[in-house]
Amino acid sequence: MSQTSPAPLFSLQRMAQLALYVIVRPAEYFRTMPRQGPLAEPMLFVMVMAIAAALLASLPLLLLHGQAPALLDILVLTPGLSLGAVFIASAIVMLLWKALGSPHGYQVAFRCVAATMALAPVTALLAFVPYVGAVLNIAWTMYLWTIASVEVHGISQRKAAVAFTLLGLLMAGGIWQMQSMQAQILAERLEPLGITLEQFEAMSPQEQNRVLQQILQVPPGGAGGATSGPAAQ
Repeated sequence: MSQTSPAPLFSLQRMAQLALYVIVRPAEYFRTMPRQGPLAEPMLFVMVMAIAAALLASLPLLLLHGQAPALLDILVLTPGLSLGAVFIASAIVMLLWKALGSPHGYQVAFRCVAATMALAPVTALLAFVPYVGAVLNIAWTMYLWTIASVEVHGISQRKAAVAFTLLGLLMAGGIWQMQSMQAQILAERLEPLGITLEQFEAMSPQEQNRVLQQILQVPPGGAGGATSGPAAQ
């Protein structure tokens, strides 16, 4: 008589099913989500979703330009960085849930935040569209956290919707400001080379890398002492 073996801790099929469950039926997922137990599975889920997102975001570069070393670097760093970000985000969102009246602690908050990593592979497909991928990720995440607030934490839908709408607007504003500052700095560094930001964005990755190497050789605010006018006699 055969004995039933315990389900393996790690299964790509199970991870994919969980991700689809979160995306397609989020209310049901959060309603039936385990509230306690080891955090090994949600931690693995975060890392698997992070790797999947990195693969999807980097696949065009790999296929078109063969940038395998950069891809390998991303796959090594991404799981750890993503897991660390989820740990930090869970602590922040837990405080918000507590302020809204949640009876649950950090472990439940971590499970809720980890579940939203199911969105990472989907939104990674829009990584090359400026702002769109980030805004979609924020809006979708706030939507899932609102559902989790109701189904897991017992918070009213109206209160949760207001709180996470404000949080989403704050996050989107911060990302927009950061990206605008980065674009402004890049435009200032491209100016001594006679290249506009629009021209830089239209370049291939190899051309962009060559330009970035030139930027590193040009001190900020000028062309490293080179003059465009006649030399002093």
